[in-house]
Amino acid sequence: MVYYVSVFEGIFSARSMQLTDIEVIAGISVLRGGHFRTLGFLTDRSPEMLVFLENFRSAAGLEQKEWITAVLTTPELAVHVPQGRGVGVCLAPRVTFANLHNHLARCGFYRKDFETSIDAGAQIHSTAFIAEKNVRIAGGTSVGPNASILERCVIEEGVTIGAGAVLGGVGFQTVRSSRPMIEMSHAGGLTIGAGAHILPGAVIATGLFGNDTRIAHEARIGARSFVSHGVRVGARTFVGHGAIINGNVVIGDDAWVGPGAIISNNLNIGDQAVISLGAVVIRDVPAGARCSGNFAIPHRRLLRKLAEMESSAPAE
Repeated sequence: MVYYVSVFEGIFSARSMQLTDIEVIAGISVLRGGHFRTLGFLTDRSPEMLVFLENFRSAAGLEQKEWITAVLTTPELAVHVPQGRGVGVCLAPRVTFANLHNHLARCGFYRKDFETSIDAGAQIHSTAFIAEKNVRIAGGTSVGPNASILERCVIEEGVTIGAGAVLGGVGFQTVRSSRPMIEMSHAGGLTIGAGAHILPGAVIATGLFGNDTRIAHEARIGARSFVSHGVRVGARTFVGHGAIINGNVVIGDDAWVGPGAIISNNLNIGDQAVISLGAVVIRDVPAGARCSGNFAIPHRRLLRKLAEMESSAPAE
């Protein structure tokens, strides 16, 4: 499919679009008109969102998701889209959606460019890389050697960024297709709150769509850890060395994520929760709870299970 970026530049300067605006460039047929302000997945929750639908099972919960205003789907599934939502049909909704997202990202649909600004009170090591546009660095910030601050990053006051850290990286968001696989652009931003510490070698991705990844004030992101797109890390929360936080996770304030822990995508970790070192978390963790293990379960339950196994084991 060929995209004619310059022809549609004026359309994409608006924050709200109609399905008919993208009918030609996306190669869809509009069955029912509708508008959208951003794109997202069915698991996301943003106002006035365009999503794709590729199986009947995913259509089941669409009625309750009133924030979804438009859907790309197949002709066969179009009848399952609730009334009041715009519908565009195509043969490969996921591929069409990914190509459309990348096109809109290139056209400035999600956000506009701005000149990079660095406060005179920031200390930037001579070997650090700062993107020439779409970066703001406030006073009192320290950027260590060989650190990289890429586009769409906002660094608030007094942040410490360690050697070799990468702010504004990307996470896996690849669409498999019969042609070469499609890498979805990370079109969102990254905000690092005042007083946060990003330790050496940490990588933090920007948001995927118009949303931001956010590290709140006084948080700590450990050495060689990875924080993926759309993650929210609460105030004074510590993410241990080598931990992996997958996309769209929300972590509350004053929480602790142990070294080497892995948190699956789209989960909520409550305030003051504790994720033990090396834990693999696949479910939400309530506020104040502690979980351990692979797969992680509440810490005390794990200790009881281990004690039961020890007591029932045959004597050697």
